[in-house]
Amino acid sequence: MSVIRFDNTKSGTAHDLVEKISRDVPRSVQVDVLLETYPNGKVRGNDFFIGSLAGEAGESLKIDINPNSPHFMRGQDFNGGVGVGGIVKILMEARGMRLPQIKELFGSYLQESPAPTPSWKTDSGINLNTIPVKTTVEAAEKSIKIGFDTPHNGQWDYISRDGEVLVTVRRYDIGGKKEFRPWVPGVTYPKAPEVRPLYNIPNILNEQRVVWVEGEKCAQALIDAGIPATCTLGGAGALTRKNAEKFDFTPLRGKDLIIWPDNDDAGRRLAEIVREVALESDADTVTILQSPTGKPPKWDAADAISEGFDVREFIEGGIGHTHRAINLLNDSLLISRFTGSAPIQEFLVDGTFPIGVPIIFAAAGDAGKGMMTLDLAMKVAAGRPLQNAFGGTVKEFGDVVIFTAEDDEAEMHRRIDRLDEEGLRFDYPNKLHVVPLPNVGGVFPILRDNMGDYSETDEFKKIYEQILQLENLKLIVFDPLASFVHADVNSDPAAGAALTGLLARVATETGASVIVCHHMTKVQGDKIISKPEEARNLIRGTSALVDGVRCAFAIWQLDEKTARSRCHDLGIEYQRNRCFDGAVVKSNGPANRDIRSFVRDTFTGLLQDRTEQILNLNQSNQSQMRKDAMFRWIQDCEANGRALCQRGGADSIIERLTDSDAPAILQNISQYVADQIVRELLSERRIDKYSFTTTGGRKWLGTTNGVMSRGEYEAVTARDNV
Repeated sequence: MSVIRFDNTKSGTAHDLVEKISRDVPRSVQVDVLLETYPNGKVRGNDFFIGSLAGEAGESLKIDINPNSPHFMRGQDFNGGVGVGGIVKILMEARGMRLPQIKELFGSYLQESPAPTPSWKTDSGINLNTIPVKTTVEAAEKSIKIGFDTPHNGQWDYISRDGEVLVTVRRYDIGGKKEFRPWVPGVTYPKAPEVRPLYNIPNILNEQRVVWVEGEKCAQALIDAGIPATCTLGGAGALTRKNAEKFDFTPLRGKDLIIWPDNDDAGRRLAEIVREVALESDADTVTILQSPTGKPPKWDAADAISEGFDVREFIEGGIGHTHRAINLLNDSLLISRFTGSAPIQEFLVDGTFPIGVPIIFAAAGDAGKGMMTLDLAMKVAAGRPLQNAFGGTVKEFGDVVIFTAEDDEAEMHRRIDRLDEEGLRFDYPNKLHVVPLPNVGGVFPILRDNMGDYSETDEFKKIYEQILQLENLKLIVFDPLASFVHADVNSDPAAGAALTGLLARVATETGASVIVCHHMTKVQGDKIISKPEEARNLIRGTSALVDGVRCAFAIWQLDEKTARSRCHDLGIEYQRNRCFDGAVVKSNGPANRDIRSFVRDTFTGLLQDRTEQILNLNQSNQSQMRKDAMFRWIQDCEANGRALCQRGGADSIIERLTDSDAPAILQNISQYVADQIVRELLSERRIDKYSFTTTGGRKWLGTTNGVMSRGEYEAVTARDNV
């Protein structure tokens, strides 16, 4: 015999909420939920029997449903032991629900004032015949309150592909409340069929694209408008992940399903379940539509039609994300399909930031991340070609949204003025939306941890609905990441995965690059970062954070010695926090992984890319060092009586590079480079070519004031040979 148990030792909000649900939710409602949760159970007097919490038939577990009992909704075994249980534990175990979901389920009952005494409560106990019946299918099966002949005000027939009526759903008005009951042919009490069919099967079988909506009323409204539509039996509460096997989605095999959910959280959650079940039933594609901005809660397809909304345009061009089924039995994933030219990877910043993906931009505090992303945003909105940002060329142009949690409107205004002294922003062809959150009520979280349930917040959903209305969006920036996430992404891999999954969905649905500014861990002691791999390892957070994004870019400050040398080479004043290196430290596709060199502009505060200039300086310095080394080598060889020649023979430069006295900096140079160095030394009149005989060619290399120039080379050679 199983016993329902719940840890009563926990303190704080979770325990208080469990107690509140047990206390405030009418016991009639709790019994209804129990009956619909366990359709295989049996009621005997004041007790409910079921095989186990998993829901199989049997009598191993007995649950007290007497509303007057101190052990109401508790489990008891045959040995008399009473465990701590309750409706919360039942829903967690049987339906896999989390506490926030259970709270939402019972939300209308969780008032501050005590719940009134239920009208069905009597001194003698509970009378199941008078308990208000819930409107879901399983609860209706248990009801004997409504008979087949009870007057109804709505009816919908679920018909098989052969034209047979499988089940009829009728709507009743009971005490001013809508009630629904399923009736199976030949059965005189409300009952749903063992396998729950889809609505409108004969018509959707011949359609490639089908719209799923919540409830027969919405489905029929679309059907009457000439749009192939369906719904699942039992309304919003009937289909769950645990009982999905009871529903037959096979009529959707190979079809493109459009899901139009009711405009509320429950509708969106149900839409996700329908998506999963439809794909598991081999639907080809599934698209979940996003309700237009400004629509009221619970707005649905029937509301849309009644208000004259253009439902066809919404279905065909509405905003939503399409999921495609994986089917290894067809050729959609065969290598033979990958013919022709592969799609070109598009970039927001060439070789650096791909378009339409989530990106982490990491640096230590006070590095200037906000200024760099603002500069990029202005260049994306400006639409002018050949502009540089983050060490690459800006390639895509369109609308931009920046959410800044730390900088207010005044500071953002000052930064924009410094970056755009000429006021060109007033003529941008695209919109630049800068949202300084300190001026609009503070930061909103995009992700919240509800006791282990990581989900996007209602605040973000409202803003995201507006974001989806921007037609040419190319860039979204959240600065900094920590302000927008109320979950432990630094140590919890599940939180990191939930966040990156949300960002990936936003990037996919909007087509924009989503950049989140993030901090790097402080370098310990005198350690310095010299390679991109070291920078990647210092990005804060669980590994799931960096692993979960498509691209990560990091910048790191140079050590003082290198920074001073760089400033000296560039001819600028050294200042602390002025010189940085940066690179793509993670990319799931092609990218320029070269290290870029950034130097802060003292007026704007922007880290500007100086990579090419510094590279040219380095090349110039190396070239000069090679040329000086070649001159000294030629000089020494001449003085020692073993002169070099430019080409040919054992004394050629290339052959003599194996000598022990050959300069290290000239090792492995090509003949072409050697010739170039010699030509420069000749043009500068630092060396010349000489001949030892009147008839011999001028091939020996010597300095312009050395022994060869004075005709004394033979004497030096003779002296060395004595």
